[in-house]
Amino acid sequence: MRIESLQYSDFDHLKEFEPPGWGDLIPRFKYCMDKPFCNPQKLIISGKTVAIGTSIMHKDSAWLASIIVHPDFRSNGYGTVFTKKLIDTINRKQYTTIYLDATDLGYPVYKKIGFELETTYSHFKSAEPVKGQRLSEAVIPFRNEFTEQVFKLDQQISCENRQDTLGDHLSVAHVYLEKGRVEGFLMPSLGNGLIIAENDIAGIALMKYRLENNYYAVLPSANKAAIHFLEQTQLVHFRFSRRMYLGKKRVWKGERIYNRISGQLG
Repeated sequence: MRIESLQYSDFDHLKEFEPPGWGDLIPRFKYCMDKPFCNPQKLIISGKTVAIGTSIMHKDSAWLASIIVHPDFRSNGYGTVFTKKLIDTINRKQYTTIYLDATDLGYPVYKKIGFELETTYSHFKSAEPVKGQRLSEAVIPFRNEFTEQVFKLDQQISCENRQDTLGDHLSVAHVYLEKGRVEGFLMPSLGNGLIIAENDIAGIALMKYRLENNYYAVLPSANKAAIHFLEQTQLVHFRFSRRMYLGKKRVWKGERIYNRISGQLG
């Protein structure tokens, strides 16, 4: 039994690991392979790859993502073994909090290892994008002068330093600008389309903009105003997932996240 770095040659076999409803695994693992702050790994037993997954590092926090055991090898404890080995690859002194988003299948595994439940994410969908809403004139394309404000707002809300991740997506971002001040931002190219805002007016204005081209939304269940808006807009809640953490508990503001990045990054 050993853990090794995932290779591009492994992509030929990712379809075998794909859980129902997850879609194509190649884009998410290709993203991780291309980024220096990611560490995609595989668990090998008797020459066979039985589990895959990755860690993703910010400045002092980390995420575990896409942890999947091959269907032929489930119910043998390999998920627990692999998750522990992924954790062992992380410098716990530098990365004091490790997060993940747990499915129903993974939740008991992570709980057994020591992860604690922090909150739930609410998942919504509609049959098609929500067009025809009145869009706010305060939502404008990102300009370089907004960079520091965007980074500062994200860190205040997420309690993580995610500049390396956000930086690649600034050029296509939009901000909610009020009297020259950034009160919220949307990054449509980052995962599912991250929306962070310091108030409901800015957050919901950005949600309307995003829903022009999207038929789903995922956000912390604590954001009651955003959930009420989605229900009024006829999106249907169809499942929960669980945000869990290991290590230092951080005071982040789930009620100010109007759409999360993804299950890989919260």
